[in-house]
Amino acid sequence: MTTPAQRPGRSKQDYATPQAFLAAVRARLNINAFAVDLAADASNRVTTSYYSEATNALRQDWDWWPGEWAWLNPPYANIGPWVAKASLSEANIAMLIPASVGANWWKQWVHHRAKALFLNGRLAFMPDKPMWLYPKDCALLLYGPGLERYPNYDIWTWRS
Repeated sequence: MTTPAQRPGRSKQDYATPQAFLAAVRARLNINAFAVDLAADASNRVTTSYYSEATNALRQDWDWWPGEWAWLNPPYANIGPWVAKASLSEANIAMLIPASVGANWWKQWVHHRAKALFLNGRLAFMPDKPMWLYPKDCALLLYGPGLERYPNYDIWTWRS
């Protein structure tokens, strides 16, 4: 397996979430589908309802899906606004991000605000290059009411 060269601020920001990982998340949440994808385009959306760069989810109300789950794989170049909005929302949000526990945005908007499932098993974001694995550890953050059944932090081996 190979890892790509690091290019902070210049890397591609719209990789599709791997389907195998999405299936594992839906099974973990015990849902059939996500109600909306909060950061997508027509080529990488995980459901029919989505916000694109043009419709800017950061300017939308996220609290209109009571009891349903929203999916969020935000652009990794600027995660702070996404975790801040998720933290302040009443919506159920599943968010895939790098596990940047040393970042200020993690301390302010993730720690004691989200349930963090650290992924055991790297993700391959490029379906045309299945041997390419994302070079950083990732976490699935769960925001929303009624998440008491999840520990604040856990390690999740998401592949069966």
